[in-house]
Amino acid sequence: MRHTFTLLFIISLSCSLSAESLRGFLLTKDNYQLTGYFNLLEYSPTGNLITFTNDFGDIYSIHPMLVKGFGFSKDGTSFRFVSRFHEGQWFFLREEISGPALSLYRLPDGSDQYVDDRMLRLFAQQPATYYFLYGNRRILPIPRVGFRRALRDFFAESAPQLSAVVGKKGYRYKDLHTIVSEYNELKIRRRRRL
Repeated sequence: MRHTFTLLFIISLSCSLSAESLRGFLLTKDNYQLTGYFNLLEYSPTGNLITFTNDFGDIYSIHPMLVKGFGFSKDGTSFRFVSRFHEGQWFFLREEISGPALSLYRLPDGSDQYVDDRMLRLFAQQPATYYFLYGNRRILPIPRVGFRRALRDFFAESAPQLSAVVGKKGYRYKDLHTIVSEYNELKIRRRRRL
């Protein structure tokens, strides 16, 4: 029994020490910002969860439907996550590009040391990696297979010139950042003309 408590103490100490570089905040549904340490983002059958230690040392496991999002800094880079509901599951999505008309978000994966995505691999239907956020908090998943059709349909009315080049060199799935930036530029230029 003593060995179990010692092991648990060492694990919790190592978690709290590794969380030092992940100091950040949690944004509640009523827009309060709680400060503390972000420890881990992990997947569950209902989406994903974060482990958050507040400034008083209390540890919480937080589901995305309970908060608006969270953020932290690591090695001088800021990371922002928002909570979104899509197809029956809640996810924390990492902000890649925040634009006036269109934003790009990414589902976190195990390439980051603070994400445990082992459970994600067990999902019967894999969620999309990238998502567009547009309009009044509307969300559009961008699947790797079929992304051309999804983007052409999305841009058909608002940016036909962009819709026409989706899938061509410079406008492929790996170029989503460029596509989103170009769409935002088109929208800004169109507003200036009016």
